[in-house]
Amino acid sequence: MTLVLWDVDQTLLDAGAVDRELWFALCGELLGVPPRPATVVPGRTIRQILRAILREYGADEATADRLLPAALRQEATRLAAVADRLPDRGRLLPGVPAVLDELAATPGVVQSVLTGNQRATTELKLAAFGLAPPLDLAVGAFGSDREHRPELVPVARARAEAVYGPGAATPTVLVGDSRLDVQTARDNGVRIVAVATGFTPAAELAAAGADVVLTDLADLDAALAAILSRPAA
Repeated sequence: MTLVLWDVDQTLLDAGAVDRELWFALCGELLGVPPRPATVVPGRTIRQILRAILREYGADEATADRLLPAALRQEATRLAAVADRLPDRGRLLPGVPAVLDELAATPGVVQSVLTGNQRATTELKLAAFGLAPPLDLAVGAFGSDREHRPELVPVARARAEAVYGPGAATPTVLVGDSRLDVQTARDNGVRIVAVATGFTPAAELAAAGADVVLTDLADLDAALAAILSRPAA
């Protein structure tokens, strides 16, 4: 059995900066300062992102740690309130529905997510773009599980084996768009198919050590060949 773990933002979909605007607004309100654009490192988990924004807005480490639980709660609540805007502001990335559907019809393949998002916000984003099935979120790993992305791979693999039995996570393949996705795969000894649909150029993904780099997933045969490690049709 092959476990395919998808990153969400900039790999499956583009949320149109709705989530970033929420992060800046809620962190500003928690600290009583005007929100402004802040640095968001692609591939970081939501805990790391919100903590970094709080620090950039002037919080010391202790204050950022104290405010983080409230920030996480507010992020989920606020995204739920504007989830209906996501399809208008954002978009599905090229080829995604066809690749998901084809993998869902492939015997021996289980698909889920490995994402820095919280579980609740992952569900909201996927539902907004009609992507919840065929992804089995019961065996995914989320930024609400662990703070550091490499620690999410063992979480997802253990969940897959608990649901589907021993061997369900062998092999495991990650699909993502950032250098941190690539590093996560390298740290865990699993394959990584990188797509240059996010903020990281293809050359940087290749230099980081991705097994395969694709411009996007629009070429169904090439995407399936890369993910399943088989010759292209």
